[in-house]
Amino acid sequence: MPDNKLFELINTLSAVEKRECTAFLKSPYHNLREDVLELWKRCTTRRQSAPSDSAPPMPETAVQQRHTQSLLLLQIEAFLAQRAFEQLPLLSDLHLAPIYRQKGLVKHLDHLFRRAEERLSQLPRDTAHYHRQYQLEWEKYAATESQTRSRGNNLAAVHQALDVYLIGSKLRLACLMESHRAVFNTAYNTSFLPALLAFLPESALSGVPIIALYYHCYLALTGGKEGDFRAFRRALENQSAALPPEERRTFLLLAVNYCIRQLNAGDLRYVREAFDLYRVGLETGILLENGKLGRFAYKNIVAAGLKVQEFSWVEDFITRYEPFLEEKHRTAHRDYNLAKLYFTKKDYRRAMPLLAQVGDSDLLLNLDSRVMLLKMYYETGEWAALDALLASFRVLLLRKKKVIGYHQSHYLNTLRYIHKLCRVNGNDKAAVVAFRAEVEGNKAVIEKDWLLGMMQV
Repeated sequence: MPDNKLFELINTLSAVEKRECTAFLKSPYHNLREDVLELWKRCTTRRQSAPSDSAPPMPETAVQQRHTQSLLLLQIEAFLAQRAFEQLPLLSDLHLAPIYRQKGLVKHLDHLFRRAEERLSQLPRDTAHYHRQYQLEWEKYAATESQTRSRGNNLAAVHQALDVYLIGSKLRLACLMESHRAVFNTAYNTSFLPALLAFLPESALSGVPIIALYYHCYLALTGGKEGDFRAFRRALENQSAALPPEERRTFLLLAVNYCIRQLNAGDLRYVREAFDLYRVGLETGILLENGKLGRFAYKNIVAAGLKVQEFSWVEDFITRYEPFLEEKHRTAHRDYNLAKLYFTKKDYRRAMPLLAQVGDSDLLLNLDSRVMLLKMYYETGEWAALDALLASFRVLLLRKKKVIGYHQSHYLNTLRYIHKLCRVNGNDKAAVVAFRAEVEGNKAVIEKDWLLGMMQV
């Protein structure tokens, strides 16, 4: 039985990585096994159709083949780790410093420290930066102590770097936990976070850019005050260029999440705020991860653009960024979002055929497509089609209960209210008021604004 992990890994390697791995495996320092190199050549000179493909036959027993495959997997992992290590030369300096110290090579150490400081200054200033600064300052201290044991030392710099790294990391983690808790209602043990939050306002550390960013982000996510959000946005704008792309994307999306929370609380001013944040993310490329745009971000950006009535921008966005979606989601999400654009513009003739093409490859997208169709059937008075879709929709929701989880109750409530909407006498003021009160009081319902808009007092 071939080791599927081996072939899954090989299938993810780029042409450059494969070329470099070949050189790695040919080096006697890294690999002395000819059978491992031969297996590598066999695996990379043929076209693999799927990650589960097995290697071409080899003149070995099954046990020997599995052993050779395991060795090759370990060698590829060693290559990737070595490659990652070499892409950050500072790591080499930090590992070399104690070796020079143990060998008593003072001049070598002095040169290494100057080089390491230069390399560190060129890296993004996230929490990892301060961790490496702490490691560097510690090596400087250790070198000084081993040479002279003088009264002068850099312990203050060691302490400062460690404080920034620890406090920044704690706050960053607190932001991520709060964001996750808000969605999944998960309880976390925050340990000494309350004491840290009480300590920071009176500390000079609150002025360190990376700490200020995480601190104001956490306050915005937990307190929801506009002043905290404004301070978070300023810190993000000031610090953004100094952060690695992944960090910039994470905290841009946390800013968007804050806006969405405010929208859900009824503050419509944050529609434009969220839309502007998304546009910044697109213009700077922050929202692209490995050259791809997530389908949920794609859908949310369209929704924000439609709410601020940027119809031309949205239409251009849908077509321009369609190629950045994963191929398996591309067509369905393009059709759905184009349909949503046309629906918002009341162009139902163009919207309906697109929704019919969405299919069921993405269940939640399919459910949202059905809701949009229900709304169009209601607004155009297609009652037979509306009743038929309500019935089939309910059956689908009951059948997919385990898959969609808590979403089921939201969709079922929406179906119930659309069914009621069809039967409420719009001329009966008391019935209309009762319907609106019931909808407004139910948190587990989607399309609340549309339902209320269809039944005005």
